[in-house]
Amino acid sequence: MHKRSLTLCASLLMVALVAGCGGGSNETNVPPPAGGGAPAGGATFDMSKANATITGKISFEGTPPPNDKIQMSADPYCAQHAAQNPTTETVKVSDGGLENVIVFVSSGLSAGATYATPTTPVEINQENCHYTPHVFTMMTNQPLKVKNSDMTLHNIHAWAEKNPQFNVGQPVKDMVSETKFKNPEVPLPVRCDVHKWMGAFIGVFDHPFHTVSKSGGSFELKVPPGNYEITAWHEKFGKKTMMVQVGDNDKKELNFSFNTNDKGTAD
Repeated sequence: MHKRSLTLCASLLMVALVAGCGGGSNETNVPPPAGGGAPAGGATFDMSKANATITGKISFEGTPPPNDKIQMSADPYCAQHAAQNPTTETVKVSDGGLENVIVFVSSGLSAGATYATPTTPVEINQENCHYTPHVFTMMTNQPLKVKNSDMTLHNIHAWAEKNPQFNVGQPVKDMVSETKFKNPEVPLPVRCDVHKWMGAFIGVFDHPFHTVSKSGGSFELKVPPGNYEITAWHEKFGKKTMMVQVGDNDKKELNFSFNTNDKGTAD
């Protein structure tokens, strides 16, 4: 009897030791990390996933208002090299479409997503005493090159509100200055303090889903599948928004319309 008790105790002790040591395994039963084991932190967005296409037209209803005439007699170089009977570039309509409209995703992108910043600079040129292009977009921290192609003094002045103002004189032909904008800002006006008629507008974004309407008011955006608010902004006629939902490799058409009753920053 005593011998049987010793055998029973020894067996119980062996079971306890095996359980306490996890059956001889070094693994610990813990829950898997959140996100199915995906690494923590915000990985840079894979642009190959932006395979949905949003196309459309920015139409203008009615007769476009005339642009203001420009008087350049104060600078003989500008008067000689500018286009005949020059005007501002505020309203540009072709084939019933409004050009120079910034079109962008204003809501619906994944929270916390990060996007690679382009290293190729965007360029704005001062040529024949006007800015080319008149309206353009870029990403935060993307290089911006400012060039003076004229043999006269220009001053590039970015009237930023959410970024430090950039204000540089360029007295020499082919002089190039470079800057970056850290924060998103739409619109970011640009002026020449020497020639008051010279103006341009920049759209600065922390994502790559933006463009500017071209000839005929056409535009195209490549976006990932999702449900988005799209904004169209014009310097004179203000902004309008529309919603659109796109799936994987989907194609959707989205059309905006402006008229003379719409108001923006130029009024």
